[in-house]
Amino acid sequence: MDVIMWGDDLVGPLVDAHRPADVLQAAALCMAEEFRPDGFRWIKSRRCFGRRGHGGRVERMTLEPSYHNRSGSFVTFAVAQLHVDEPDLGDWRTANHLLTVIRPDGALDVLCATSCYDLARVGFHNTVFLTRPDKRVAHLTALCEQIRQTVLPWFASTRDPQRLAALAPEALLGPFAFAPDLVEFLVLRGQREQARSLIERVLELDPKQREAFPEGRLLAGQGLAGRPRWHTPQVLGWTSAVLDLS
Repeated sequence: MDVIMWGDDLVGPLVDAHRPADVLQAAALCMAEEFRPDGFRWIKSRRCFGRRGHGGRVERMTLEPSYHNRSGSFVTFAVAQLHVDEPDLGDWRTANHLLTVIRPDGALDVLCATSCYDLARVGFHNTVFLTRPDKRVAHLTALCEQIRQTVLPWFASTRDPQRLAALAPEALLGPFAFAPDLVEFLVLRGQREQARSLIERVLELDPKQREAFPEGRLLAGQGLAGRPRWHTPQVLGWTSAVLDLS
């Protein structure tokens, strides 16, 4: 693994910081420099890195300090969550509310999200230990390498509508995850065949959604009374029916 060469103006504060909050801020500034060429910027008030893309797409990577952090004895934080918003999708859901599920107003733009603790099964070690000042640069370098190997490809997997059906991670396709959201996004982008392919993939992968699929399609025939709530197993069948993806 190559050692990331941050300047003394970034390494100095990282090594010298004592309070956990100061260590986190210094580490975040080093990470901001590392991922600046990729379009990310550090948003201190939200403890996240954010990046804007085509069509107003927003990708966020959130950091979370440990509750056990103590100055001089224990300092660690984790990359806690990944999140993607598509404002165009929010506009479509607002204009076509009878064609989308019941969801909170604050979630209208959501395309997908994941807890980084769930990515451990694909080898992502999302927690970095920065207690010892002499180890901070090496440990943070390792985390940045992990982000390049796992997080950036995760964001890329839903960026191209023409390839999304094959590339979307399985973790996004479970019964309480984001398959219907991805289907709506594909329809919005004019990729109806991709939407059908994604539905077929989900039904092959997940018995719970396969079982609930016919029930969801029946709910679509009940009009407004049949609209399901977000993140329920019937949503995929309902979405396929109301968007005419049979």
